[in-house]
Amino acid sequence: MILAWWLYDLQELWRALPEYRFGWITLALAGYLVWDRRPLPLDRTAGCPQPAAVRNTPRSRRKLLPEPDRPVSLGLCVFLVLVAMPFVLFAELYKQAIANTPAATFALTIGCLLFLTANVLYLRGPATLRHFRLPTLFLLTAVPLPGLFWNPVVLGLQRLVTRLNVETLNLCGIPAVQEANVIQLPNGLVGIDEACSGVRSLQSCLMAALFIGAVALKRSSIRLALVVAGVSLALFGNYLRSVYLSSTAYRCGSDAVRGAHDLAGWTIFGFTTLGLLLLATVFAKWESRAVSLNHGITEVPKH
Repeated sequence: MILAWWLYDLQELWRALPEYRFGWITLALAGYLVWDRRPLPLDRTAGCPQPAAVRNTPRSRRKLLPEPDRPVSLGLCVFLVLVAMPFVLFAELYKQAIANTPAATFALTIGCLLFLTANVLYLRGPATLRHFRLPTLFLLTAVPLPGLFWNPVVLGLQRLVTRLNVETLNLCGIPAVQEANVIQLPNGLVGIDEACSGVRSLQSCLMAALFIGAVALKRSSIRLALVVAGVSLALFGNYLRSVYLSSTAYRCGSDAVRGAHDLAGWTIFGFTTLGLLLLATVFAKWESRAVSLNHGITEVPKH
């Protein structure tokens, strides 16, 4: 019930905020990660009959739901519930009195996560909590951030893109001057708004890197490296797009930017998607090679 309450609140903002429309995809992928961690019995007894679905599952994919740990103290679970209650109370009162905003949803998210943590720790233990931590953290990428966190990120990206854009144009011989988040060219102005800051590309690449890492990689360090590489790829792709649009505005005028905007966006989307898949493939090979070396497995050269 707690999870359903939380998701019902999230879907209202997913419908209202264009930058979080990907929340439905995130929910589906998080569901797959939970399904991927479902308990499957291991074939420990030779000749023991098993369902076909289990027999056809690769041994490396078979997982056991952790056995319940030593019971967590009731006092800790009650403490978590007591800490969660003010967040939930604030969120519901704020929604009823004012509106359902990202700040209210963020507070409700904290409260619901604390409630879920207390329940899992009391009923199953820390091992089960760790077993399903990745799907839970992945779903958090679709939680709308309040303005206290969202605005500094967007404004920082806008200023970074504008500054890099101006420096690159000057190096290419195109006179450009930065005025806040606007690039002044000899024949017009080019504004870097929220959509052009790269925050949506950053969100998409972050979500994709987390999901691919959870499915294709095993080591946390390599998963983290893929996430960092995905974020860097998103920022670099948005930088290339903004430079292209600014140079188009200089050569053909500001009106030409409208026609090239969508094409540039889809091109960079394809660039970041292929780049992220290529990075995931390279990291998976590195991980496989590292595991082989750790186990003393070497390839026999063919003659």
